[in-house]
Amino acid sequence: MESLEIEDAKLQMFFDGELGPEEEAAVRRSLEGSVEGAAQLREWEQLRTAMKSVAADWTGDIDSDALFARIENELSAQVVPIERPKLEPPALRVVPGGRERRAWGGVATGFAAAAAIFLAVMAWPEPHLDPAPIVRGSEVLEADFGSNTGTIFEVEGGAGQSLAVIWIDDEEVGLP
Repeated sequence: MESLEIEDAKLQMFFDGELGPEEEAAVRRSLEGSVEGAAQLREWEQLRTAMKSVAADWTGDIDSDALFARIENELSAQVVPIERPKLEPPALRVVPGGRERRAWGGVATGFAAAAAIFLAVMAWPEPHLDPAPIVRGSEVLEADFGSNTGTIFEVEGGAGQSLAVIWIDDEEVGLP
């Protein structure tokens, strides 16, 4: 049996008249073979008939030749460019105190540079005060491997420190 999505797609294609003659006959036989299918077939055919009659009534008053002629005329009409009004730029005015602001900005920049240099000099490490490098390591006191096996290694880190590495094997052993 095909999935529901495929059946729905085939039913839609059947009612739209998009199936080939063999597939259409197979779908019709399938629908007429069950009570639910025959009822669905009647409902869809009634719906199709109603839609065709409504579409015919609605479009019966439209003069399609005149409509398409009007569309073609409007498409071929000359395009008239729209001229935008020219706007005058706003009047410029002099703002007093511009030079003073620049002067204060320069003073503030100078103070900030001096503070940065002072902090850099104060934070600079002095070689005679630098303590010996701290070497940190690790130690494994206990490891529970559960039902697995494992191994504990001691390896040297990048800075020469001792590191513990625990390798746990994925194979379970000893279970009844």
